[in-house]
Amino acid sequence: MRGILLIDKEQNMTSHDIVADLRRHLGIRRIGHAGTLDPFATGVMVLLIDEATKLSKYLMEHDKVYDATFVLGESTETLDATGKEHVFQPTNLEIHEIESALDEMLGPSLQLPPAYSAIKVQGHKMVDLARKNKDLPELERRPITIYERGPIQDFVSQGGKVTFRVRLSVSKGTYIRAIARDLGLKLDTIGMLSALRRLQVGKFTLEEAVCLESIHTGNYRFLDPIDYLEMPRKVVSDEMATMISYGRELPVDDFDELCDTILMNSLSIPIAIYRYDEVKNTMRMSVLLR
Repeated sequence: MRGILLIDKEQNMTSHDIVADLRRHLGIRRIGHAGTLDPFATGVMVLLIDEATKLSKYLMEHDKVYDATFVLGESTETLDATGKEHVFQPTNLEIHEIESALDEMLGPSLQLPPAYSAIKVQGHKMVDLARKNKDLPELERRPITIYERGPIQDFVSQGGKVTFRVRLSVSKGTYIRAIARDLGLKLDTIGMLSALRRLQVGKFTLEEAVCLESIHTGNYRFLDPIDYLEMPRKVVSDEMATMISYGRELPVDDFDELCDTILMNSLSIPIAIYRYDEVKNTMRMSVLLR
């Protein structure tokens, strides 16, 4: 198992570009990621290298932290600065009005994803349909949570537009572009993003990330994905380790919690992740680690 690479993604690169670059320079075909970033966005991308791709389902559910730059009084069809159709609705909002509106948006809600998104409907990405001017199916609102916000920074009100930066902590699946849109609507105007930087994905922080140039020069290290899995751990006997190597089911009585559990051999080396099967009331193999 090679492990995890944290990449500080540059602007104007797609997530596919990042994976293709790593495949070329690492000479490894089996590379995945634990969440995409829009091309115009920068910041943390979690790349799963080789056997670590087995753990993608455990690394996709993380909350995220962003540094977002919002523009109120202007928007585009993509809800960000990459759009071609700019629309203006002059506003002279005060900072306290924006703070109050953001505070009202904290907590759980149902968010309508942007039309220009990677969400698939009937096998087609919404963004591809939108770019081809196809009729877009109606998307369902999705549950999200905005956990907290930082103070508003770099506030500028000029020429009928308001620009500011704010740090947002959100749940998986939250579109920051949609927050810009909804904030604008809440304040009787329109809104979009002009910049977005992802600072954190779960426990993975920007401080640990490296640029692609560092990969090219060999200045990087793999992180052990097991260190970032938040689940119980259990040391098993040599006999049980042998059963695990054959993928055998294990009795629930051997487990303190009926949930995904990392099982380790007598040397404390992780060998598998087991999950609870409610139908059979047994613990069964989820991922074989070694």
